[in-house]
Amino acid sequence: MRVLYRCSRCGYITEASSWIWKCPKCGGPLDLVIDGLRLTLNERRDLWRFSSVIPARPLASLGEGFTPLIKADFLGSNTYLKLEYLNPTGSFKDRGSAVAVSKALEFGVRTVIEDSSGNAGISIAAYAAAAGIKARIYVPKDAPEGKKSLIKSLGAELIEAPSRAEASKMAVESVGPNEAYIGHAWNPWFIQGTKILAYELLDQLGHIPSAIVFPASAGTLLLGLWVGFNELISLNIVNKIPRLYAIQAQGFASLYERMHGGNSGEPTKLADALRVSNPPRLEQMVSAIRDSKGDVLVVTDDELLQSWKSLLRRGIIVEPSSAIALSGYIKLLNTSYLSKDEDVVIILTGSGLKYIDIMSKI
Repeated sequence: MRVLYRCSRCGYITEASSWIWKCPKCGGPLDLVIDGLRLTLNERRDLWRFSSVIPARPLASLGEGFTPLIKADFLGSNTYLKLEYLNPTGSFKDRGSAVAVSKALEFGVRTVIEDSSGNAGISIAAYAAAAGIKARIYVPKDAPEGKKSLIKSLGAELIEAPSRAEASKMAVESVGPNEAYIGHAWNPWFIQGTKILAYELLDQLGHIPSAIVFPASAGTLLLGLWVGFNELISLNIVNKIPRLYAIQAQGFASLYERMHGGNSGEPTKLADALRVSNPPRLEQMVSAIRDSKGDVLVVTDDELLQSWKSLLRRGIIVEPSSAIALSGYIKLLNTSYLSKDEDVVIILTGSGLKYIDIMSKI
């Protein structure tokens, strides 16, 4: 397959033959254009079952993907939970990390750099370790201690910054020779990993669901689903995109504010994995929601806490930022955006095992 970079802002286009994380002309986010896309399934039971549509070789893999899809009868007879928190490092981010780190290796990179509130940092650190290269992770100082400990335990260099925004700035400014800034919120290769969720849901369900409900901050999950389902349409395998419902945390809801106006409230104290204030792909996120005829909602910490407790008491060990998807689903039912008769998939994105200290306090 032939792969090109194309800037979503100015239209700049070039061969994807080296590591570029943003447009060299205007600084906008880059997308990948894949010529000659063909789907052929293989016998693997992980992300790389769909390697025919991934423009990278599996040079860094820990068995990510193909997470369980279970019936959620306590919510409705046609409601499913996609257990992304059962990925190797406890987060859906492993899909993007596997592809991005694999591609960085192809390009000869020896150190990968990431800024993260935790999950992406853990994931990049783990995949760098699996690939035998170095990782340097910049995190906000108030990131959960459990997540910071995991990053260090995986052998990565951990650097604390005063804030999430400052972590990003420091990461970008630190890049040296033979180093690559992964920048999952920007990275077009990362989305090539998260897009496989669309293929996987079709493979597991046998059809596409009516709607998908999921947490959203930087948009890597939302845009992965959007890209994946659009590719399936281009391959004449499906004829529509499920309605995509993005659920955001109070105080960090740029997508909601862009689409509906207003202020989303005081910053969340619980959903630390969703603290992205100015996602670089915001306009693409808006297009994805509108094209799918979905919507975006904001959930408060009080609503999130009730859903978190509800899931834990059913044996579903997720982090608060994942539980926000259940809160959103309940609000969508109560406002008639969804009905209990519809096929709906709720994506649970991160593991609660990183939050034992917080659980004991709550």
